[in-house]
Amino acid sequence: MSRDYVARHPQTGRPLEREERPQKQRQVKKLTRGPWSIMPEEMIIPLAMAEIPNFELQYEGRKLKIGRPAGIRALPRLVSSDVNRMHSALVEGLSADNPEVRLASIEVLPICAQRQSDSLFDLLAELLDDDILMVRQAASKCLAEMAPDFPSGTDTLLHIEIRHTIRARRNEAWKGLRSLCHSWPEVAADHIDRLIREKEVSLRRDAASLLTRLVKKSGAKVWDLILWCLQDEDDEVRRRAANTLRPLAENQPKVALLMAESALFDSDEKVRSKVLKCLNLLDSSSTRLKTLVSDGCRVADVAVRRACIAMIPRLYSQDSARELATDLLKQETVEELRKDLEELIIDKQLEGDEATKNAFLAPAEPVPARDKEIIASMQDKPPPEAITDARKMLKNNDSSTPDSQDAMRQD
Repeated sequence: MSRDYVARHPQTGRPLEREERPQKQRQVKKLTRGPWSIMPEEMIIPLAMAEIPNFELQYEGRKLKIGRPAGIRALPRLVSSDVNRMHSALVEGLSADNPEVRLASIEVLPICAQRQSDSLFDLLAELLDDDILMVRQAASKCLAEMAPDFPSGTDTLLHIEIRHTIRARRNEAWKGLRSLCHSWPEVAADHIDRLIREKEVSLRRDAASLLTRLVKKSGAKVWDLILWCLQDEDDEVRRRAANTLRPLAENQPKVALLMAESALFDSDEKVRSKVLKCLNLLDSSSTRLKTLVSDGCRVADVAVRRACIAMIPRLYSQDSARELATDLLKQETVEELRKDLEELIIDKQLEGDEATKNAFLAPAEPVPARDKEIIASMQDKPPPEAITDARKMLKNNDSSTPDSQDAMRQD
């Protein structure tokens, strides 16, 4: 971007500063290749300003005669040299009677405006309502392309085009606003702030969809926009705003919890479902979260009660969970939820089956190496009882034979 151009806030006029976090570099539009790419630079301005009618040159083995539109398309080659004359030629091209010249001027406008943008946006506004359809379409695409680089210059044009009755023009303006969310989130938030106050519900819905692009770069202003959309009368607006709660819980958990408090009891089921997913990501030690879940266990909606009851073991200690479940069981009427609460009340360490009780026992201490050697040596010898029985059997067998009896007499 040109050093001379300073991006300013459309409302305050103060210079805008980009965030310090690294951002993905946008792809800069490049000059379209054609015969104008090789014409001598000294011939560009005379041809672009119609000082000469045409110019002959050799291009890809053919002899061509190019006119003023080609000279206009060659103007970006002068962005580092004769800027003032380049700008003058572009201004005349945008105001030319020939629609081909105007189309060529719109094509190079995003590149040339990087060096000098004076009066170019006023001319672009006129071209958006040009008599020729192709010129109007080219101007709409040019506006979408220039919005992320010129937030102050395109602010009014975006404001008008986003609300235009022609869908194609609205779509191009929304493209520019989506790009603006990444490059200048502060300016994009101002646009969204105005859009969510519109009576037309489609504008509010599309604006709420853009909030997810601003969550990671969010500040107090974006949080207000999310909260405002969560209180909208249209269900779809609230659903799209609720999509921000999960990423918000990952970056700003305290803020997400405050928003979840109001949205958990929303009349729309899809909004409540997205809030519950957000609650599962929040810190279990939060007292505010515990209170919110405890209140959710008592609401009329069965799905909310089921989800909140499922979160009790994660948020509460075993004794506190048992106490809360006992209290909830007094008023719970759904059989499935009553079973879940009864499982929380049971002390498995004392009332469970044998396998469950054993799971709570402390593991046995490891056997020392010396003891292992002793145990192994004892396993190699027969037990004392077996040795005693063998001796008795031998004694009985010896006493039953004559030789053994004579031997005993002699002894």
